[in-house]
Amino acid sequence: MSEKINYLDVFKPFVYKDEFIEMPYRLFVPENMKTQENYPLVVFLHGAGERGRDNAKQILANEGATVWASEDVQQKHPCFVLAPQCPENAYWGTSFRTSDELEPNSLLLTVLLIVDKVIHDYPIDTERVYITGLSMGGFGTVGLLTLCPEKFAAAVVVCGGGNVKKVHKISHIPIWFFHAEDDDVVPVKYSRDLVEALEKLGAPVRYTEYPKGFMASLGSFPHASWIPAYRDKEMIEWVFSHRKGKR
Repeated sequence: MSEKINYLDVFKPFVYKDEFIEMPYRLFVPENMKTQENYPLVVFLHGAGERGRDNAKQILANEGATVWASEDVQQKHPCFVLAPQCPENAYWGTSFRTSDELEPNSLLLTVLLIVDKVIHDYPIDTERVYITGLSMGGFGTVGLLTLCPEKFAAAVVVCGGGNVKKVHKISHIPIWFFHAEDDDVVPVKYSRDLVEALEKLGAPVRYTEYPKGFMASLGSFPHASWIPAYRDKEMIEWVFSHRKGKR
């Protein structure tokens, strides 16, 4: 049996800094990379509970980042994993509590700068850049897709939402949504509305809705649909099956 991984050891700590902002982030680099080979990049946007400056909570609070760096995934799909940390009292995009417009904000632009830096500094396959996020990070994922729809090959949005009026910008991107029917923090309507709008456009969208009481049966609370979502092996394989050149 393999030893439990200390993910704070294997995710390298960095801080992006310019004249406007400092943003901590962690980066997982796959072991034993082959010369002249490029690797996928998975970008993870955490939820509101992991905001701050410790550069740790976005890794330790759940499996949204670490699942991609797990031994099982890395053996089959070696990849880089990027996990930036949102500042306290800020949001990835506009909070759904304060606006119906759900527009991308400057923090998502900073994430995009970090993504570009990683792509520049490491052997990343730009045809296989993926993004996922949960709760606030789910909204941020949709916002970042809208902001830069040609950057990503596929996306996974967990208990999030987005601007339904702008789904035409992302209708070419394979996206898999997860949400619990009885989510009492982010209403399931946010995912349902996006999925419905994307389906009307013929988009390659998938949707998993956990029925009422399902999260309780797992011993968790209704909002925590990221627990089964990130343990879904079919989802993992689905993500890595996509590349921008082959929709």
